Amino acid sequence: MNTTRRQLLRHAGALLPAALLPAFGGGCSSPAALTIAYHPWPGYAPLKLADSLGWWDDGRLRSLPTGSASASRQALASGHAQAAALTLDEVLMALADGLPLRVIGLFNLSHGADVVLARPGYTARPRWAGARLGREAAAVGELMLASWLEFVGMKADDFQLVHLSFDQHERAWQAGEVDLLVTFEPVASRLQAAGAVRLFDSSQLPEERPIADVLAVLQPHIGPQRPALRRLLGDVLAAQRHLLGLPQDSSYRLAPWLDVPRPQVMQLFRGLRLTGWADNRHWLLGEPAPLQRAARELAAFLQRAGLRVPERVPDALAVADFLPTEEPLG
Repeated sequence: MNTTRRQLLRHAGALLPAALLPAFGGGCSSPAALTIAYHPWPGYAPLKLADSLGWWDDGRLRSLPTGSASASRQALASGHAQAAALTLDEVLMALADGLPLRVIGLFNLSHGADVVLARPGYTARPRWAGARLGREAAAVGELMLASWLEFVGMKADDFQLVHLSFDQHERAWQAGEVDLLVTFEPVASRLQAAGAVRLFDSSQLPEERPIADVLAVLQPHIGPQRPALRRLLGDVLAAQRHLLGLPQDSSYRLAPWLDVPRPQVMQLFRGLRLTGWADNRHWLLGEPAPLQRAARELAAFLQRAGLRVPERVPDALAVADFLPTEEPLG
């Protein structure tokens, strides 16, 4: 349970689990190891499964659990990780902060897993003016907020905005500190079970503005880590097949990490479209690649919403070099 988002950040707000800190300080880790940062989110389950199944026991790939996307970005910036699971909009914001990221794979597309929730009594527009609206002041939270405001024809100034890191969402809701909340799975399902009402979700986003979960790598590590990156992407695709083919085993392995009862694990994937080998080829190949076009459209929207994004999306943001040339079997 020490890898759940809530526990990682609630206990002293640590970026790295204490047990992993020595591995980055001296000669204990192999210089060839590639470290991947990721936080508990159903779309990143292939990373957790690959590690849980023992595929990374040889130390060439190393798992770095974090409490949030912000913490994963900090791990990249500090050098504790060379790759991370992030959303495309988080990659754009990281680029604006000077992190030279490239996208080598696509985990999934959100089709309902990111939501705007309301308390009963706050489900209609007349109650929204001045309401306390909680969200994480980070990429996905801001994207969902801006998209919902555009959808309902309101402005951020119409609300009392409350910044809540993801690990604070459930506690703040239970304590009655917010009336509306931008959040995502698995918290969304737990709050809805407790009476929250869904107002808007990622299935209502325009196609050119996807919430896409991607595998991002710091560009300077792409050359030196080519074998590790090929293996990493192959493991992600294999673990995705394990998830779909062996749901009971996958639920057993993922339930503590996602902090939900085992029978509810697979339900969390209903709002996601998992993207396999063919989808990855579609999104990452081409001139320009569809992911490249989506990143440009997304950057333009985020800029209009007042968020900090790069003035120009790198032409080589999408890198398809590590995809298998043929669809893996099994």
